[in-house]
Amino acid sequence: MPRATLPVLTCAEAARREKAFLRGSEAKSLALMHRAAEGIRAEVVQHLGSRLGHILVLAGKGNNGADAVLTAALLRSPRTRVTVLFAEGLPTTGQPAIIWSQHGAGMRVVGPQDLPRLLRREFDVILDGLLGQGFRPPLRAPYAALIRACAKLRGFRVAIDLPSGLGDDATGPALRADLTVSIGALKRPLLQPTAEAVRGRLRVIDIGLPGKSGTEACATPHALDALRKLRPANTEKRQQGRVLIVAGSQAMPGAALMNTAAALQGGAGLVTTCLPRAIQTRAAVAYPEAMWRGLETNAAGTLAEQPNPATLTNKDVLLTGSGMGAEAVAYLQTLLAAFIGDRVLDADALRPEVVQAVRARRGVTVLLPHAGEFLRLSGQPLTAAHGLAYARRTRALVVLKGPLTAVTDGRRLVHIPFGGPVLARGGSGDLLAGVVAAVLARRRSLGLTAFDAVVAAVTWHAQAADLLRRQRGEEAIRTTDLLPRLSQVLLGR
Repeated sequence: MPRATLPVLTCAEAARREKAFLRGSEAKSLALMHRAAEGIRAEVVQHLGSRLGHILVLAGKGNNGADAVLTAALLRSPRTRVTVLFAEGLPTTGQPAIIWSQHGAGMRVVGPQDLPRLLRREFDVILDGLLGQGFRPPLRAPYAALIRACAKLRGFRVAIDLPSGLGDDATGPALRADLTVSIGALKRPLLQPTAEAVRGRLRVIDIGLPGKSGTEACATPHALDALRKLRPANTEKRQQGRVLIVAGSQAMPGAALMNTAAALQGGAGLVTTCLPRAIQTRAAVAYPEAMWRGLETNAAGTLAEQPNPATLTNKDVLLTGSGMGAEAVAYLQTLLAAFIGDRVLDADALRPEVVQAVRARRGVTVLLPHAGEFLRLSGQPLTAAHGLAYARRTRALVVLKGPLTAVTDGRRLVHIPFGGPVLARGGSGDLLAGVVAAVLARRRSLGLTAFDAVVAAVTWHAQAADLLRRQRGEEAIRTTDLLPRLSQVLLGR
C-alpha cells in the first residue's frame, strides 16, 4: 500500500526489520533486491539520463555489492561498458553469487590492484556498493585503504544505501558520494553532521518493507496523493482556499508577485494581494487572476498603510513577510493582531518580535526559515534538534529549509528528500511560501491536517524542482520556471 512517509532507522534497526520480513526466504530477498536496483536505476537516469557510456561498479562481498551489480545490469545498454571492481574477489555464495551468475556476463572484472589504471579514466557513473547497512566499525585496514584510493576516481558517484564507510557509530573514512540512494528507509547515519560532506544529494526509495513510520520520518511522492484527486463536482472557489498576501516593497516588488503566482499555481480558489500602490497596476497585468490592493508606502518604500478591515475578513490564510524589509516589524505586528485565521510567515516576518506576537493567537502559524533566519529567530544553528525545540516552544509548524529540508511541529519531524541545488536561486523561498499558503488554505477540502498540508506543499515544491532539473538542467533557467512543473508533477510527467 502506498505510504506518504518512510521511517528513519539506524542501520541495525533496518537490518532487523528486513530480517523479520524475509524470514530466511531467498525468493523474497531477491525480489527486494530487484526493487532496490530498479529504484536506484530510476534515480541515476533522472540525474544523468539513460545514455551511459562507461559504468564502474565498486562491489564488496555482501548484498550491497550485489545491489550495485544488478543496478549496473539494469542501466546497461548495448553501447555501455561495465567494469566491476570486486574488493574481495568474485562472489561465490549467497545472493551476490546468484546475481553475478545471472547478470555478470559481459562485465569486465578488476581488483584493487587495477586502481592506478582506473584512476586515469573518467566514468559516467560510479556505483558504490563496497559497504552497506551491514557494516560495523571499525573499518578494516584493506577497506580503509581502498576507500581512500577510490576517492580519486573520476565520475558521478552514487552510493548504494550509504556511502561506504558510513554507518552506525562509524568514524570514517567514507567515500564521498554525489548522490546517495537510501533503501527502504532513511538511514540515520545520513542525518549526522559528519555525513553532510559525503552524502551528496539524498534520495530514499520504498521497496515494500512493512512497518510504520515513527515521529521522525521522510516524505515519499505519495505525500501528494490528496492533491492528485479530482475536486468535488459541486465545489466552488471559496471552498478551495482564500489566501491573503501582504508583501513587497518598492525596493523588492518581485517577492509579492512570486508569492501570488505560486499561490495561484498552487490551487488557491481566491488570492488577494496587498502590495505598494506604485506597483499595483503592473502586478495586475502580470497576474489578472488575483485581486490586487494597493497600499501607501513611507519614504523608505516599505508598506505604511494597513489593509482595510474588509480585506482581512473571510480569508483562510495570511501570507506575509516576503520582500517587506527589516523596518516592517511594527507593521507586521499590527497586521497579524488584526487577522483571524492561519498564518504563513516568511522572510522579514521571521523575527522574534513578530513570532512572539502571534504565539498565543488561535489558528496555525507556519514559519519558513533558512539557516540565517532560524539563527535570528532562535539564536541557534539550524539543526533538527533545535528545530524541534523551537517549534515546541513557539507552538508553530516550522519548515527548516536547507539541502535536506524538514518540517516539524515540535513533536514530529519529516524530512523532504527531494529538490536540491536547482533551488539555490533568489525567489525560490517566495514560491515555496505561496505554495504552502495555497495548500494550507485548502487543507479542509483536501482532507489534510495542517501538518500534512505543509509536508505536501514542501514536497510538491521540491519535486517540481526535480522535474525542472530533469527537463531543463540546473543552469540556464529562472526561478519562476518551476511554476509550470507543479501541474506536471501531479500528472506524473
